[in-house]
Amino acid sequence: MDALKLLNGSNKRIIRTKITDGIGLSEVIGSVGNYTTICIKDGTTGKVLYSGHNTTVLGGRIAQLEELFGLTKNGSQHLLINDSLGVPHSQTNTVLSSATQKRSCNYFMVGDGAASSDVPGKYFTAKNYETRLYNAIPFRMVPLSSDLSSTEQEQYRLRKIVTVDGIDYAAYYAKAFEVTSLTLEYNSAEYSPLDSDTTQVDENDNTHRLAGGSVLAYVEFYLNIDAEELKEYFTIKNGSLEGASMSEIGLVYAADLPNGNDSGRNELAAAELLAKITSESVSMSSEGNSRIVQYRIYAR
Repeated sequence: MDALKLLNGSNKRIIRTKITDGIGLSEVIGSVGNYTTICIKDGTTGKVLYSGHNTTVLGGRIAQLEELFGLTKNGSQHLLINDSLGVPHSQTNTVLSSATQKRSCNYFMVGDGAASSDVPGKYFTAKNYETRLYNAIPFRMVPLSSDLSSTEQEQYRLRKIVTVDGIDYAAYYAKAFEVTSLTLEYNSAEYSPLDSDTTQVDENDNTHRLAGGSVLAYVEFYLNIDAEELKEYFTIKNGSLEGASMSEIGLVYAADLPNGNDSGRNELAAAELLAKITSESVSMSSEGNSRIVQYRIYAR
């Protein structure tokens, strides 16, 4: 017997399929926990360079379910950025085994591995089973002998020492961003929930004050890539900025804690890739160019 008929006593569907603010049922199915809209703009002109949405990858899906249901973390299910990048943290096991130690999403990473080197304009779509960027690029990469000041270092994490042509560099792969508030709206207007909204209403009943639309809950924030960022890596690697680009962005889910493996320096522990967006190659080849990524995540 049809499951909906069994539950409702009829064949009438009770699931809304109305497309609201560009979000339809077809886009909801097959993704866990959230839907995103993303726009990459030139930091100077505001020109839109790419728009799309991300994929919530394996680490993010596991993390959401663990947090929602208070599940004990299974270490074998977690592939950490700390391990793949080579930035060990003394508190990783504590974070993964503790029921009270919380992680959050306050840092992001950038890479250039999604764009095809053989077919211009082609890029590889992120898959939900992935756990890292294809090729992460450090935001800053400076000689260890003239490392960033302590103030400058505050906005970066996932620091590792990289040796190129006999010179040691401090490379910083994660950058901080801030989410200040959550927005709740009904049909693009500010919305406050009322207890009286929960009443028995048929789908075709237009008398309810919220009939014919959708309530949206989302956070909106900006990922800023400044003019000096990413440039040092390409200059050191290639000798110039020719061909410098970005084609992937990842949100990092981690706990920011003092690292006993690095003299107590604050570092990301149990860092996992929460979500990943891939795009066609976005050029970073001009000395002064910057990028702004407008990011909105809807809960559902």
